[in-house]
Amino acid sequence: MIDERMEEQASLHVLGALSPAEARGFKQAMQANPELRDFVASLTAAVGALVGEVPLVEPPPQLRSKILAQVTPLQKTISLPERQSRPAFWLPWTFASGLALLCVLLFAQDTRLSKIIGQQGQQIDQLNQFAQSLQSATNNLQQTVLALQETNRLVGLRIAMLNSLVADAPKAIAVSLWDNQKQDGVFVAQNLKPLAANRDYQLWIIDPKYKTPVDAGIVRADANGSLRVAFKAKQFINDAKTFAVTEEAKGGADVPTLKNLVLASN
Repeated sequence: MIDERMEEQASLHVLGALSPAEARGFKQAMQANPELRDFVASLTAAVGALVGEVPLVEPPPQLRSKILAQVTPLQKTISLPERQSRPAFWLPWTFASGLALLCVLLFAQDTRLSKIIGQQGQQIDQLNQFAQSLQSATNNLQQTVLALQETNRLVGLRIAMLNSLVADAPKAIAVSLWDNQKQDGVFVAQNLKPLAANRDYQLWIIDPKYKTPVDAGIVRADANGSLRVAFKAKQFINDAKTFAVTEEAKGGADVPTLKNLVLASN
């Protein structure tokens, strides 16, 4: 990569403004740096194109008369022969050199700005990629949080299978699903035996915190012995270890009648 100092030396080299020592050093640098040689070639082409566009200017006829009129009359006047070819005047070359220098400086500045813009473009691309990676990481984090929340919710669920404990309804079976966080549940049963009008099935939750099972309410089956009911416990449940169903008098009981135990979970 060409630094700013080397670009300035290249500009002076093209214009022939380097000292002999500087010129020798710069030529050695060009031999060792292909990129520098290409840069000098592009500057040389730009200067040549610009100088070639500057026209030669014919000095005005009045200028010669004015110069001769200012010469002292005692001096011998020497006639200046007319040149057959169109003379080149110093003014256009000075102007051309100035324009060439300006062109070189502008070209070098443009090259430098192009490099800076390219570097800034790369930085912008890197920032965009970083922003995209942050967005992706945020999405992954949100998904992870949702998954953890779902896992915690599932951990708080207690699913229990209740089996029949009576000989006259061996096919009776039930499932209890309890959400400890929400403190509510769903109870589903099948093949329960029909009860007399003055009898009810009552659901219980056994929590080691309490000395007696916790009342979870009356559950009533249809004519086919099936039921599905949402339920809540009468007390706060810390650990739903076991679920049970008893047959009680109409309206239920405060404590379960163990001899009338119909269903129980392991």
